[in-house]
Amino acid sequence: MAPLTALPTSPPRSRRHEQLGTSLTTTTALKKEEFQLRERIIVAPPGTRTVRIAEGLHGDAPRRRLWPQQADRILQFQRRWERIKTDLPPQLSRKHTEFSGAGGVIGTGLFVGSADALRNGGPLGAFLGYSIVGTVVYCLCVSVGEMIAFLPNVGGVVGLADLYVDPALGFSLGWAAWYNWSVTLPTEITAAALVLGYWNKNSQAYVAWVSALYLIFAIAINCFPSKVYGQMEYVLSCAKVTTIVVIIVLSLLIDVGASWQGPIGFRYWKEQPFAPDYLGIGGAKGRFLGFWAVIMKACFSFFGSEVPGIAAGEVIDATRNVPRALRKVWVRITLFYLGGILCSGLVVPSTNADLATDDGTGNSSPFVIAFNLARWKVVPDMVNAAILLSAWSAAASDIYISSRFLFFLARRGHAPTWLAHLFRYPRHAQMRSAQSDSDTDRSDLGAESDSDVDSDNGSHHHIENVGLRKDELLGLPASAKQHTYVMPLASVLASSAMGLLAFMSYGTGSANTVFQWLVNVASVASLQSWAGMLFTYIRWHQGTVHYENKHKDQDSEEAKTAQAQIETIKKNRQWGQPYLAWYAFSLCMLVLFMNGWAVFVHNGWRIADIMVDGQVPTPDENQPKLSNPVSLFLSAYIPLPFFLLLTFGYKLIKQTEMIPLDSMTFYQGEIPPYDPSTDEPKGRVERFLAWLMVI
Repeated sequence: MAPLTALPTSPPRSRRHEQLGTSLTTTTALKKEEFQLRERIIVAPPGTRTVRIAEGLHGDAPRRRLWPQQADRILQFQRRWERIKTDLPPQLSRKHTEFSGAGGVIGTGLFVGSADALRNGGPLGAFLGYSIVGTVVYCLCVSVGEMIAFLPNVGGVVGLADLYVDPALGFSLGWAAWYNWSVTLPTEITAAALVLGYWNKNSQAYVAWVSALYLIFAIAINCFPSKVYGQMEYVLSCAKVTTIVVIIVLSLLIDVGASWQGPIGFRYWKEQPFAPDYLGIGGAKGRFLGFWAVIMKACFSFFGSEVPGIAAGEVIDATRNVPRALRKVWVRITLFYLGGILCSGLVVPSTNADLATDDGTGNSSPFVIAFNLARWKVVPDMVNAAILLSAWSAAASDIYISSRFLFFLARRGHAPTWLAHLFRYPRHAQMRSAQSDSDTDRSDLGAESDSDVDSDNGSHHHIENVGLRKDELLGLPASAKQHTYVMPLASVLASSAMGLLAFMSYGTGSANTVFQWLVNVASVASLQSWAGMLFTYIRWHQGTVHYENKHKDQDSEEAKTAQAQIETIKKNRQWGQPYLAWYAFSLCMLVLFMNGWAVFVHNGWRIADIMVDGQVPTPDENQPKLSNPVSLFLSAYIPLPFFLLLTFGYKLIKQTEMIPLDSMTFYQGEIPPYDPSTDEPKGRVERFLAWLMVI
């Protein structure tokens, strides 16, 4: 019998091999951890689609049944938003959000634009026009707040339009929103140039230089991290709120007799509540048309009230902070705009010649006129200084919001990829997100597909907590955990380029003419965005009603989950919906199509001048005056076909379809956890304004 021999054994593994195996295991785990998601697979019956449900690191999500295809898209949008927030971390707190909502509505539209409203509509017509637009803004904000409260992390209203209306509307609404905010930038700078004429009359070079400085300073503040911008906006919002409150109080003092004029009361309201004519059209028709002209001015004035809803991406704890800021917008509307336009009508007659001034003296603000009529020497200078500060604050906000829209569009593949580039410092602190080296989500470069949900067969590794920080796993020093500076500079600079339109006032020699033209353009853009948001909510509401009826009187687990989701939505639903949204949407569409009516009622079209006996005939002075009707027509109606071209062009190229009601799913996916540390206001000023419901 042959002697037994020892079985051959593999040579002992060296320490080098063990380290290599550990390194490979760590690398595999690291790639999974970079997603910051633990995933599990719900196995569907044969022939059905496998749906992956993402779970956050804050705890396991409850087990769910197989969800429809739209739930996949919601998760896809949330993952994209999470990647964006990982690359561009949120830095705006509750304080920043609510103060930007409070102070953001106070701008040149109230201080300067209200002059035309008072001149065209009279004191009562201006007040009614602002009141009507105020109701539209309130309906808009409560509608947006309901949707954002349920799904705060899918890309704001643009993402919601993509999910619940049509991807084509999400595309066009995103570009319309960018155009909206970017074209408002030169409007604010032009208003500042208009006010500067108060101290330096007829100095076009001076106005051009100061306009350039305004634009440079607005760009500069946006080159700092968002936290710096938020803190700056917080301080300036406090100053603007204080300014408008002081102006209202001083106006009331003038009205009750604190000036040489004696008590005024409602004298101007009784003498001439409406403007006697508009463009030479008198009677009831002229008064109505003058009142209708107030609507467009009021739209520009109220533009910005929806800021908390569209800035949800960089808001900490957006689930609670954004709806809370939007619900309180009615207080700001009543206190600031209705109070401001009411007081201006009390102390300034609508027939005052300075309301229509175009001499660049900066006297067109009704509040400056009121204090000049009262012969108060210092107050007009202080008001104009406040207007300049307000214009710079608004210009900085315009760049901030438009650049974020442009960055988001680029990340979705709806804009050039270079606009999605993030400048990071220090460079060695860079930690890759779930995507490749490109800052653009590859899943969005093609058609609006739902295939972004990972399609592997469920093979994944469990990530154990080995007690190591992510920076240690990456081999980075502890000081390189995070970037100290992350900024979408390409989008900031591209959006800032629209500010160059402000220099048209230098070429034309009339800042007021350019301001009125830009106000018309910005008003149409804001109405387009509002109409798109409201239509999105109308479809959202129709979907919730259909979804609730579909699962009513059912005892299945899926039906109970659906009913619970609907109850969550209804907690933030305002009484009167969806009629509030229908009312606001209908009015927006009516104003959009009727805002350029003045072009068609006057008879002053002049294509060319015909020489008669070697001389140009003098125009008839009795004809209604309308300066440059061609530019008015273009500013009133050209944005509309471009919006339709974006929508139907995208629809044709991508072959998208409107989301049917039966396919809508109301599923929150993975919303950010609640942070109780941001719940209560801090500081005396914040507590006082919270008590007033201003924030």
